[in-house]
Amino acid sequence: MNSGTTLTPRSNIREDKFDSAPPAHWSEMGEVEHFVQFYEDDAFLFDSVGEFIGSGLGGGHGALVLATAAHIEVLEERLQKQGIDVAAVKASGQLVLIEAATALAEFMVNDLPDPKRFRTVIGEKVEKLSANGRSLRAFGEMVALLWEEGNREGALQLEQLWNEMATSHSFALFCAYPMRCFQTEAQSESFFHICQQHTRVIPSESYAAKSNDDERLRAIALLQQKAAALENEIAERKRVEEELRRTNEELTAFFENATIGLHWVREDGTIKWANKAEYELLGYTKEEYLGRSIRDVHVDEPAIGDILNRLSCGETLKDYEARLRCKDGSVKHVLINSNVLWDGDRFIHTQCFTRDITEQKKAEQELREAKDKLTLANEELERRVAERTARLEETVAELEAFSYSLSHDMRSPLRAMHAHASALIEDCHAKLSDSEIGSLERIRRASSRLDALIRDVLAYSKVSQGQIHLQPIDLSTLVDDVILEQFHDSRAHISIERPLLPVSGHESYVTQCITNLLGNALKFVARGAVPQVQVRTKLIGNEVRVEVQDHGIGIRPEHRERIFQLFGRVYSEKDYEGTGIGLCIVRKAILRMGGEIGFTSEPGKGTLFWFSLPAA
Repeated sequence: MNSGTTLTPRSNIREDKFDSAPPAHWSEMGEVEHFVQFYEDDAFLFDSVGEFIGSGLGGGHGALVLATAAHIEVLEERLQKQGIDVAAVKASGQLVLIEAATALAEFMVNDLPDPKRFRTVIGEKVEKLSANGRSLRAFGEMVALLWEEGNREGALQLEQLWNEMATSHSFALFCAYPMRCFQTEAQSESFFHICQQHTRVIPSESYAAKSNDDERLRAIALLQQKAAALENEIAERKRVEEELRRTNEELTAFFENATIGLHWVREDGTIKWANKAEYELLGYTKEEYLGRSIRDVHVDEPAIGDILNRLSCGETLKDYEARLRCKDGSVKHVLINSNVLWDGDRFIHTQCFTRDITEQKKAEQELREAKDKLTLANEELERRVAERTARLEETVAELEAFSYSLSHDMRSPLRAMHAHASALIEDCHAKLSDSEIGSLERIRRASSRLDALIRDVLAYSKVSQGQIHLQPIDLSTLVDDVILEQFHDSRAHISIERPLLPVSGHESYVTQCITNLLGNALKFVARGAVPQVQVRTKLIGNEVRVEVQDHGIGIRPEHRERIFQLFGRVYSEKDYEGTGIGLCIVRKAILRMGGEIGFTSEPGKGTLFWFSLPAA
């Protein structure tokens, strides 16, 4: 083996076509090689390394081993079993054993091999062991140590330095990497670069152990199939990972931007994660909120203690009402839905949904206060109503007493005055002068008028106070009875447009209304004219409209507002007798029965009075 032999990486060597599977053992390598063995088990590796170094020592070659202390110990045992006196070859300088970590420490600078130091530390030993044309076999684990530490750049540069040293020194270098260093797809490119730095590559024992070319070819085909399947699996995994990544991003964005508050709490009560709605609800920034104890934001200590205890026991909370303290000290009312994410029996974190009900609670409080105020107002109103009712009842009692007095105590003297005046006129007519008779006539007329006024006032009072019991009323019969009883000797002409529709009302009130309206129609006519009156009914919707039409003097516009008022006379008593209460009684009676009343009139042409009541 000449010192000028050049060691060239496999990537630069032209390969001839061959029909058999490639060699897969160090013994099939040349004397000047930089080859790499990938292995799965340490025992297999040191079977190969032991034979490689042992056969070299047995053939008089120099040997350089750069390995871990444990592997050096195993190697010495293997050499000893091969019949090699390890102590002797070490003493003679034929075998040099160096711990790989110690060697690395001498030439590594900032995690990279320094070329000058490498040539000094390693180059001197290579030169000494290959002096005088002696062949050299070297085994190195320094690159494997760097690779397993994650220093891939350092390992590749160290491989290059070995190749550069091979341009000036002849040796066979055996490198080894455990297959566990290349288990992921991301390491495929690095694996390729490692292979590129060596003249030959020896696969792991699962391939190298094949006894013939056919078995190795089958293994290659199987590996090709596995590689193709793995590529497909990798592509599918990438697609799934991309979908998962996109889904995760979508879910993260959804939860982060949800309008309801979300947070996770660790078993010790610290806030692990929260979305924007959660920490903005309480006025915090994300940095201020995360890592804070959930107890800091709960107003009621017993409540948070109860929440954490119930969740730790595996309970699920639904609409749990609580109060949270904001950063500015204000309080938010919330409803919490929460449970725990478990990994078997291990507490991972709580999953909490927080819904703000502050405005709802405020509205409820305002409603309660309004109800309280309303209750107080109602109580005050009831008190006042009770007081006024009592006063009203007292007044009604007084009015009833007054009515009784009017009806009995006051009318009796009036009747006596009227009777005595009438008796004097009849019994003493011949003895009295005309002036005395005139005075007695005025007393009699005045007493009659006052008695009529009292009767009308009593009638109005009765209509205002009486009980209302509505019932079907046959208007045809009622009108006939009124005419017969009240106006049978009248010279007026009263016509009835039959049929008169029945109504629902109070019979005595309806009788009072018909009597008063017919009396007015017959009274307010021009001097000497014969009264003409028509009575008719009309159905309007669910109501019956009763009309009393006359052709009398009519009502002037300036009197329209007074005719329904109490004592609302518009004509002199000398012209037309009356108390001015009749129409007021009619209006009160109709309104108390739930009806309406009105009139139309044209002076000199007559008046149409009408009232409406529910149809029977």
